[in-house]
Amino acid sequence: MTRTVGMRPITLLVCFLCLIGWSVSATYLIMHVTYRSQFANKDREVLSVQKNNAALADQNGELRNSLQKLENEYTKLESQYRDLESRFDTSEQKNIQTASKLAAASKDRETAKADSVKLSDDLEAKLSKIEALNADLQALEQKYSAFKEMLAPDMALEPTWVSPGETTQAFDGNLLIVLYETSEKDKCRKGSAAAGYLIHGTSKNKVCLRLGKPESFKYQGKNYGLNLLESKESEGAHRYCIYIMKER
Repeated sequence: MTRTVGMRPITLLVCFLCLIGWSVSATYLIMHVTYRSQFANKDREVLSVQKNNAALADQNGELRNSLQKLENEYTKLESQYRDLESRFDTSEQKNIQTASKLAAASKDRETAKADSVKLSDDLEAKLSKIEALNADLQALEQKYSAFKEMLAPDMALEPTWVSPGETTQAFDGNLLIVLYETSEKDKCRKGSAAAGYLIHGTSKNKVCLRLGKPESFKYQGKNYGLNLLESKESEGAHRYCIYIMKER
């Protein structure tokens, strides 16, 4: 009886220890299964993270390539901008120069226009003067024609317009007449409108001409008169109308 009671605590202790062992084993198994599942999940997460890291690394590479391309594009655009800015500055300078030239050309145009108007007015005035001179010339030609018809038999030189220093021929070129304007050095009579020379061979005779007053001279034994019919001044130059008549 005493032996039986002594064995019970030992049995109980063994049972208790077995129970503890089973508990520890069960706990170990449960923890092992749990941690193993967690480790598997962690491994899957790590693999997923690694995959994500690889994808991110690829994306990062692509982004870097894109960034490099963008930097290259930016550098290119910046260069183009600087080039355009330089061209703009050059164009602006050219525009300023062009505007200055246009202003000068406009001023020259206005000056030329004013000169053109003045020249047009001067031309009209000269044309009016020419028309008046032509009218006077026609009147004189009519006058001279009538005069020539009346005096033709005794006329050795028809009325001829001559300029100072110009040589005029008479008597088939055997007599040369040269007129010039009078000056204070000439010893011509007062009122003389022109002076000149009659040249025949080696003979040279001076004459002083007045309007309407013939200057007498001899040619081949006959008496003739050199007449100054008219004297005109046009634009600072003199013109003389002369003729030669046989004296009776």
